[in-house]
Amino acid sequence: MEKIREEIKEIVRQALASKEVDLILAWEKGQLWYDSYPAFFTEEQGVDSLVWDQFCVNNLSKYLLDDGMAGQKVGILVKGCDTLAFNQLVQDNRIIRDNVVLYGLPCSGMIDPAKVRREGLDRGLIKIKKTGDQLIFVNKEQQIKVLPTQVYYDKCLTCHYPNPVIYDRLIGEKVANETLATHAGRFSAVEELEELSTKDRFAYWDQQFSKCIRCLACRNICPACSCEQCTFDDSELEILGKAKENSEDKFFHLIRAYHVAGRCVDCGECSRVCPQGIPLEKLNRKLIKDINELYGEYQAGLDPSIKGPLVTYQLEDTDTFTAGERGRKQK
Repeated sequence: MEKIREEIKEIVRQALASKEVDLILAWEKGQLWYDSYPAFFTEEQGVDSLVWDQFCVNNLSKYLLDDGMAGQKVGILVKGCDTLAFNQLVQDNRIIRDNVVLYGLPCSGMIDPAKVRREGLDRGLIKIKKTGDQLIFVNKEQQIKVLPTQVYYDKCLTCHYPNPVIYDRLIGEKVANETLATHAGRFSAVEELEELSTKDRFAYWDQQFSKCIRCLACRNICPACSCEQCTFDDSELEILGKAKENSEDKFFHLIRAYHVAGRCVDCGECSRVCPQGIPLEKLNRKLIKDINELYGEYQAGLDPSIKGPLVTYQLEDTDTFTAGERGRKQK
């Protein structure tokens, strides 16, 4: 990725120097080996700190909603999942497409630091290299080869859009869709839960939601949570109290899931940032799976010109509120 990184830096420098954009959203490297965090670049001189590696997992599109973006021409580096989020924000009329320049980055997957630690690969780690279909973890004593599937984020292992679905300029070569995509297994965890009894499913989610500390990280990172004012922030409504209540934690997550139903791009950021490890992607994917089965397969963010199934109506839609075969009203 070093070659691509230098190409990115040169493109960013030129874009800032020529005033093609006023600022660019990308990533910088932190002090820790796994810390690649979102950053704003406004001057050519600061571009040297820009990084592109297998820890640039953050979906940058949500940062376009920052008040500081108003009235500026913004450039942004986007992976496949980022572009789905971008398109959804455009469809929600939260972003003006003409105000943004998209620099597309094909992505072969991002490394999960937690998995690296579990494998003991972080001890004395100097750098990580990618050769062919293997990752090489280099420390002072040895080089350890592992398969990407051992350390990539789970969401990357089920990613079926590793390439940007929209861009103004593509940097690097596209990766083969089959590199990561195991589309057939996208809903496997959901199907396992569906096999449980109603009582057991309730017990599962009751236990998961009981871990919630209501930090709102899931909401804040979600590109589909783009309301100018969130219902849960309205103190006059008194929807949620400040005390830790399991019933209110359930209410928060279920309402949020329904609010983004049909608009969730399945980027997996909600689960990634949850400090309590709540598998929120299972909840979101359950709704995606149901929508696909009821209204036909639909990928939020793939094409902003196509309205989502929950905001449109067709006579052919399944109607589960009336009696009849597959919910359709009998004559």
